[in-house]
Amino acid sequence: MNVLVFRTNINSGQRLHKAACRLCKLRGICRWSVDMEDRDCVLRIEAPEDSPSPLTEQVVIRLLTKAGIVCEVLP
Repeated sequence: MNVLVFRTNINSGQRLHKAACRLCKLRGICRWSVDMEDRDCVLRIEAPEDSPSPLTEQVVIRLLTKAGIVCEVLP
């Protein structure tokens, strides 16, 4: 399993809904979650490593940025 972790500004129901609408369109996501209690509003995405077109951090960042959501890779 490949796990991608991001710092976001998903700190409200409206932003969570925007993110959900975009993330549900991406293939290869097994599960995702946002910890809105954390100061970094951590988005965690689980995706299979053996997918024909593996999900990348850049794809997620580009998709959420277009929706007005701040999204940065957490080290």
